[in-house]
Amino acid sequence: MVPFVVLLPFGRLFKSREYAREDKSTISVVDGIGQTSVFIDIAATVSASSPPVLADILTELRLLNTELGRLAMSASMVNELTRWTIFAVFPVVQLSWDKNGVIGALLELGTSLVIVISVFVMVSLWMRWIVRRTPKGGRVGEVHILMVMLAVLAMGVMSDAFGLGFMDAPLIMGLLVPDGPPLGMALVERLELISTEVLLPVFFLGIGWATNFASIHHPVPLLWLLLFMLAGHVVKVLVAVAPAVYSKSSIRNAAVLGLMLNFKGLVELMVYLNLKNQVLDPAGYVAVVVGIVIATAISSLLVSILYDPLSSSGMVGYRTLQHLKPHEQFCFVASILNEGPVPILLNLVEVSCADEQSSVCAYVLHLVELGGRASSSLIAHRNPKDVFVNLGQMDRVHNAFINVEKKKEGVVVVHPFTAISPYATMHQDICSLAMEKKVPFIIVPFPRKDSGGSSEVDQAARSIIPQVLSQAPCSVGVLIHQTLASSRPLALERFNYCVRVLFWGGNDDREALAYTSRLARHAGVRIFVSRFMPQVHRKEDKEMTWDDMIFKEFTRANADNERVEVEEIAVSDVNQMISAIRSIEMECDLVIVGRRQCTGLSLDEALSEWTESPELGVVGDMLASSDFANYAFSVLVIQQHGS
Repeated sequence: MVPFVVLLPFGRLFKSREYAREDKSTISVVDGIGQTSVFIDIAATVSASSPPVLADILTELRLLNTELGRLAMSASMVNELTRWTIFAVFPVVQLSWDKNGVIGALLELGTSLVIVISVFVMVSLWMRWIVRRTPKGGRVGEVHILMVMLAVLAMGVMSDAFGLGFMDAPLIMGLLVPDGPPLGMALVERLELISTEVLLPVFFLGIGWATNFASIHHPVPLLWLLLFMLAGHVVKVLVAVAPAVYSKSSIRNAAVLGLMLNFKGLVELMVYLNLKNQVLDPAGYVAVVVGIVIATAISSLLVSILYDPLSSSGMVGYRTLQHLKPHEQFCFVASILNEGPVPILLNLVEVSCADEQSSVCAYVLHLVELGGRASSSLIAHRNPKDVFVNLGQMDRVHNAFINVEKKKEGVVVVHPFTAISPYATMHQDICSLAMEKKVPFIIVPFPRKDSGGSSEVDQAARSIIPQVLSQAPCSVGVLIHQTLASSRPLALERFNYCVRVLFWGGNDDREALAYTSRLARHAGVRIFVSRFMPQVHRKEDKEMTWDDMIFKEFTRANADNERVEVEEIAVSDVNQMISAIRSIEMECDLVIVGRRQCTGLSLDEALSEWTESPELGVVGDMLASSDFANYAFSVLVIQQHGS
């Protein structure tokens, strides 16, 4: 509201003239703009931040589920509710005061509030009744959808009758609809196509038709009007920056937040179009439309330049498995879209914690597609006091990991999270959580194309991986899983797990061997490490020296471990390498391999052009191909951070 209060006095600086009406009353008019009262509406519109508009633009910028994106959505909601309250109460009080005095104004206001609140309470109860009547996983009946659509029209009429804008009550009604499935998702599915593909283009066509530049005869007042609007946007940014200066927090992020709140779009165009038919001249309408375009274009550009939610500039130290101390707690983020990879992830939790000196902290992030709601959210189900919260939004995915924590108390700690966001930006939730918790490892599932799961969900899971690999603040493990291998987790009482490691050399292979060293301490894990030694001349370099040193260190550390077997395989060409890879035993449970092997390896040169999924690397892609469809093992493809 601060920009609104600041702008109001500037509206009086515009030179106006008095005109007499037919009823002998007078009005003040600014030539080329409209009645002087229009400056109040323009100031209010500039000061406001519409949640639907903000959500759409943040989605386009892929910032909806970032920290500042969520904060901007919350701020715009508070801003809009405050605006609705003031502009709903003020006209009723003013009109009643003029007619009936103070007592009459209070009675009129009280009656209006009772009616409005009663209507919205009934609407809320009705919506929840529809949700309760819909079977879990079922679809909302067509009759209910039709009745909701008719109710929207009725709310628009009621809103206009009570002095609000015709779109205010429908917007509030939208807030009362339970988000997500079944009702919110059903409404989006029914209305999105016709509204976005038919009605919106027609509306913008009308906006363009009504924007007549030939109506401009007095350009100077219009330039001052644009400066008037620009001043409001600048004040909004300064208001956002002021608390940051006082609290000594990030001024840059505060400025970005202010710029986000300056986004304008559909709702503001509707407001100005309504004013054009009442108190705003055609030339003034052109100016405010141009002001919207300029403000949104500049704000969007600056936000894109200034804000990188996954910036690693503040990171300190290494985020890799190689730099973990031998008995340091192993923390990782596991992202899950559906229940398919849960059993194999539970097995990974088990093999990663040999005893209390090798404990595991798992941040389990259940990813849910954003649907039937405007804003994304990241829900933590465990507070700093180690008490589980938001239990109503936990599901079987979280409960499976929590049960493992109960069975291995003191060794395994689980922090469940739920992220609701669009598929296109889910990687930001994963990477942001990893950055916040300072974990050295992220595990992202890669459903095999022949796993028989939901094609849409599986495709979404695969599309997330390239973004995670490129933006992750730590090492990443891509878990290639199939239904056969992950049908159920192994019993903890008689745990027996077989791991095969393929080692050529390079940063990623060394990272894979570092993770294997942790698994080797588990009494129920058998490990077979195969090092491929190409019989070709390879120039002695620093990478080769590191490979030899890490491999010899692993061999020496596990020399007395009967559950670890190490072999070196001499290969002379690509065909021998492929044959060795194909000789992996079907009884193996997990294969670990680096995403990229040492430079100059003939395997990369020969098979890179045949790779279907480059994010898995050459060997990972081969193990994920249909040639291994009948094998029961899963594959963990590891990429070292910064390699």
